[in-house]
Amino acid sequence: MTETQETTGDPTPGDQATRRKVGKKLAIAVAILAGVLGLGVAGAAYATFDYSNNYEGKFLPGTSVGGVEVAGMTPEEALTAVKRRIRPQLNRTITISFKDKSWTTSPRELGARGDARRAVEEAMAVSEGASFMDKVGMRFLDDNLGFEREVAITYPGKGAKDLVAKLAGKLNAEARDAAIDYTTGWVKITEERTGIAVNTAKSVKNLSRALRGRSDSAKLEFKLTKPEVTSDSFDQVLLVRHNERKVYLYENGKIARSWTVAVGQPGYPTPTGIYSVTELRYMPTWVNPAPDTWGADMPAEIGPGTSNPLGVRAINWSASGIRFHGTENIASLGTAASHGCVRMSNTDVIELYDIVEVGTPIVSTTLG
Repeated sequence: MTETQETTGDPTPGDQATRRKVGKKLAIAVAILAGVLGLGVAGAAYATFDYSNNYEGKFLPGTSVGGVEVAGMTPEEALTAVKRRIRPQLNRTITISFKDKSWTTSPRELGARGDARRAVEEAMAVSEGASFMDKVGMRFLDDNLGFEREVAITYPGKGAKDLVAKLAGKLNAEARDAAIDYTTGWVKITEERTGIAVNTAKSVKNLSRALRGRSDSAKLEFKLTKPEVTSDSFDQVLLVRHNERKVYLYENGKIARSWTVAVGQPGYPTPTGIYSVTELRYMPTWVNPAPDTWGADMPAEIGPGTSNPLGVRAINWSASGIRFHGTENIASLGTAASHGCVRMSNTDVIELYDIVEVGTPIVSTTLG
């Protein structure tokens, strides 16, 4: 006779879990049966009915919404408790910074909302849907519903975008060049301004991250744009005041020197506006600019010397044919006597020649 030996290995973890579940259900069934036998069917039913009545319109044990145990609460009581729990998250302060400025806001102000009411309604539906046997287990075995529902908070992007756009509207500025203002008849330098451009896309991203609880602060990202002309361009400015018959030299925004001059006659006025020094001429040669009119009786040109109509120095303007120049006719100074140029004594024009640089702005005005 052949003997057959059957070998059985240890049970697998899956088998163990299945046996535990079966065992638990069996234990519950046995316990309920014992309770029913002990109380009698009518007594057990009545006790369960009474238990159910006590939770009528209320949450059953083991119900959690948004981290709040709501067992025994009515829906309105639960909603109040859950809202109180999430309120700090919605009302927390978020600081938005830009250089030395700052503003504060909160997720709620930017439209963040929680679905607390929906969560409570879902939890209530589960409590109301519990079976008689579920309640028997709760009544006699201290069992519970085992329902958990978190509150979802939504953060609409519109609130963050609108706030960043509003702040950008206040902060954005075009770069402004330094400029000469002579509306009063005197020179004033308008300072340059660096431009600012808020990067709205990056700034909204920073604020959105803060809204979702990753930080309590958000920076506005921005770019600076530099002006093309700075006040350094006006460290020297020449001002010709026609009515006063004087030339002023401004250095770093303040009058440093002045000279009495002759300006153009009414028929040959000195041009007005803003010009610049284009050339410095030492002992210039005069070339007759009007051989067919007022220069008809004069030679085609006159070489350097005291008899030269340009004197010993000439400082050309960017206006055609106009210049500061010297003269021996000092009696004409303080009058309107030239053919458009600005005459100075030879001593004064040498002084100006030694100070001024090519590119220096010239303001010529009848104002003041």
